[in-house]
Amino acid sequence: MGRVVHELGGTMFAQYELNAVHELEPDASTNSERVFAKLVQGITDYAIYMLHPDGAVANWNAGAERFKQYTAAEIVGLHYRRFYSSQDQAAGIPERNLQIALERGRFEDEGLRYRKDGSSFWAHVIIDPIFEDDGSLLGFAKITRDKSEQRELEMSRRLAERRFRLLVDGITDHAIYMIDPEGIVVNWNSGAERVKGYKAQEIVGQSFACFYSIDEQKTGAPARCLEIALQEGRFEEEGVRLRKDGSSFWAHVVIHPIYEEDGSLIGFAKITRDRTEYNQNAERIAYMACHDALTDLPNRRQFVDNLDVALKRSDAKGNKVALINIDLDGFKAINDTHGHAVGDTVLRALSARMSAGLRAGEMVARFGGDEFVAYKVHHSPAQLTDFIERLKLALTRPVRLPHSDLTPGASFGIAVWPDDANDRDKLINNADLAMYRAKGSVETGVCYYEAEMDERARRRRALASDLWTGLSEKQFVLHYQAQHSVSSGEITGYEALVRWNHPVLGMLAPADFIPIAEECGAIVPLGEWVLDQACADAIEYELCKVAVNLSPLQLNNVSIVNKVHDVLIKSGLSPHRLELEVTETAVIADRERALHILRQFKNMGIRIAMDDFGTGHSSLETLRSFPFDRIKLDRSFTSALGKDRQSNAFVRAMLALGSSLDISVLAEGVETASQMDFLTAEGCSEVQGFMFSRPSLLVHGQSASRKHGTS
Repeated sequence: MGRVVHELGGTMFAQYELNAVHELEPDASTNSERVFAKLVQGITDYAIYMLHPDGAVANWNAGAERFKQYTAAEIVGLHYRRFYSSQDQAAGIPERNLQIALERGRFEDEGLRYRKDGSSFWAHVIIDPIFEDDGSLLGFAKITRDKSEQRELEMSRRLAERRFRLLVDGITDHAIYMIDPEGIVVNWNSGAERVKGYKAQEIVGQSFACFYSIDEQKTGAPARCLEIALQEGRFEEEGVRLRKDGSSFWAHVVIHPIYEEDGSLIGFAKITRDRTEYNQNAERIAYMACHDALTDLPNRRQFVDNLDVALKRSDAKGNKVALINIDLDGFKAINDTHGHAVGDTVLRALSARMSAGLRAGEMVARFGGDEFVAYKVHHSPAQLTDFIERLKLALTRPVRLPHSDLTPGASFGIAVWPDDANDRDKLINNADLAMYRAKGSVETGVCYYEAEMDERARRRRALASDLWTGLSEKQFVLHYQAQHSVSSGEITGYEALVRWNHPVLGMLAPADFIPIAEECGAIVPLGEWVLDQACADAIEYELCKVAVNLSPLQLNNVSIVNKVHDVLIKSGLSPHRLELEVTETAVIADRERALHILRQFKNMGIRIAMDDFGTGHSSLETLRSFPFDRIKLDRSFTSALGKDRQSNAFVRAMLALGSSLDISVLAEGVETASQMDFLTAEGCSEVQGFMFSRPSLLVHGQSASRKHGTS
């Protein structure tokens, strides 16, 4: 009986000839072989079986049945080629594998094998030839192990490694590469090529020291980086690194030592990121945080910080600091007439002029809009005067534009530390008060802070507070002034004019509180009360028409249309008996929205009048954009009739314009017969003024058809 010893992975399997069953004496050797045969038959983790020399299956163990699903009765005697795919069978692979086993003494391979049900598994196969004692071929011992699970794990590992390699190589904003313990570049990703300019074939095998300057190489900086990484477990810094073309960039570098499992050093992982653009952006952001985007002047934040430093240093040296609040005159007219692009051009030009003339201890900043602020550290009034004159010169010279020259102006409010204030906020506030006084002055555009300005500001704040109380306590009343037809003398309507019966200050005219109401927000509820009361009075006193003024804040309030509609429903007043007066300034504030709201009023049947015509801006454009029912000439033009040729010509032109547009023109402020004669001669439609009546409370029985000269 022949026997071969086969070694698989360090385990000894004794393969026995099983081609025939002989009756043998049950000696110790026979018993041992029988026990071993039973052991092989019982193995379930390996398919172990014999093949005849022609490849037919000679026997079959439990593991073979488990892996391949055939029972011994089904498979013994059949060729083992059925475990291969049809393509492998057609190519003669099973026979070739047996031939390789004969020629080389063993065949070993991994690949797909097939079960009885046609499913496949990944098999590790060993085929050993078995010979008789006389050297003749007995057959083949075949051991198959199902390695599908191991194969799947290996494929998953390879896939993970491949994905990681692709991930690293695909990163383009980080240079990621390995260097060996001597600092030689081992590999190179696409980010490294982009950041440093070298292709992999150019840099792999070279020392990473080439990324450092010659001086750094001489001082041993590259080697020192690796030493720090070894000592501290990590090296990290930012600095200048060099590209292939010799150009430099600002790099953020991280180096990690990499070790084998046994603790031996493999090399270093190095990650480099180009931070040049980031640093430039950071610097730009920091600059933008301290500078005005339009003019490039310092903004409020930088100005205040510098002012604090100037105040502290001046306190130690005994100097003074003047705070100058600057507001451009008529800048809104420039924006409204020429457009915001021209306005921006003017702001940039003026800013450049002021900035160019600055000296030590001086600063100019833009706080927003047309508001500029400056300070001057000085120890004599002459130094401050010189600074003011330079600012005035910069702001009053003509600004040359492609199609015209604009000559701006400015108002200056000045407060001096420590004379006028002992802290920064008070200094800024007092300069602001002085600036508002300068804007209201017709004599000079420069105003120094005076203590009494605080008192006026206090009175304004108190009046603002009283406004809300006056609304809740119904302290406001309406007076009405009649409007007359020039041709018939009959009353054509009444203008509602609000008065404030202040409990302490007495009866106040609109000029005393309307500007304050607009500043503190009380104008909206006040305007709603005026509208509601005027419509109710028109019904109670049977007025033919009532005119009510709308403030800019009301006109730009989205709820105003519904509010007017509700008031008309509540009062029962017909829409054609209500006239809403708006100024050009109110329309220009948000032109598209204002005109949209006016069109809605027009569609309701309400009459729309342009108030104070000629005192605003873009009058003709506004008239072209909306069909007003009436134009009201401002009293400033009427009062100069017969005294000023320019006023005569202007009123004559506006009356002609109204006639050509078929718009009724009402002249306000008519007080003398000569004014009335001029207006009548020039074809004015309607008039209003003290010549006919003063604003007063309505009384029952007041006739709507009274003629000129009656009151």
